[in-house]
Amino acid sequence: MSNPRTSILLIDDHTILREGYQRLLESAGFDVIGQADNADEGYKAFVKLQPDVCIVDLTMPGKSGLECIHRICLHSKNARVLVCSMHDETTLAMRAMELGAIGYITKSCSSDVFIDAVKSVADKNHYLAPDIAYSIAMEKHLKTDQKLRALSHQEFAIFNMLAKGMSIEEMSKGLSLSPKTVSNYKTNMMRKLDTTKLVDIIFLAQKIGLITPPNH
Repeated sequence: MSNPRTSILLIDDHTILREGYQRLLESAGFDVIGQADNADEGYKAFVKLQPDVCIVDLTMPGKSGLECIHRICLHSKNARVLVCSMHDETTLAMRAMELGAIGYITKSCSSDVFIDAVKSVADKNHYLAPDIAYSIAMEKHLKTDQKLRALSHQEFAIFNMLAKGMSIEEMSKGLSLSPKTVSNYKTNMMRKLDTTKLVDIIFLAQKIGLITPPNH
């Protein structure tokens, strides 16, 4: 059984959701020790607070939740990260798991599933929401989205930033890489995706739920 005082860090840009999570978690015997509303602050809070479990959203202003997961798991190989996202796309779920998350649920899940997932991740067990697990199993058989999965972590980060309209200089600063290195990653990324058009990058990012289409 999970320790009833398992400490939790919430990383999500929606204040109302964080407050709802906190009430639900505390009523189940967990201890919410911190909150953050973006990837950078979430990583800093993780380093400072050393929570037992991080609950991370994927779509946030600035750096994505995927980048946050990557930094957290690089900092601590024992990090226990549960993704709670509005997106049920298998590409994002598999990318999150590849970066070190050990759980993935959607925000449409029931409170019982949410608590079960937190308990499982706290006990260092993997947890996938049933619909996500089924979709991943089906997609592995169908072998779709192979081009996206062929991207390296840095290439995927640039794919994400480019889709959000960031310039080479902004990506360079955000990733702590030289503009030339970013340009090389961008070239390789677009070659792997077989496109030279920004509109294709934006459409693909919208398709997998990494960015939200206008007027939604």
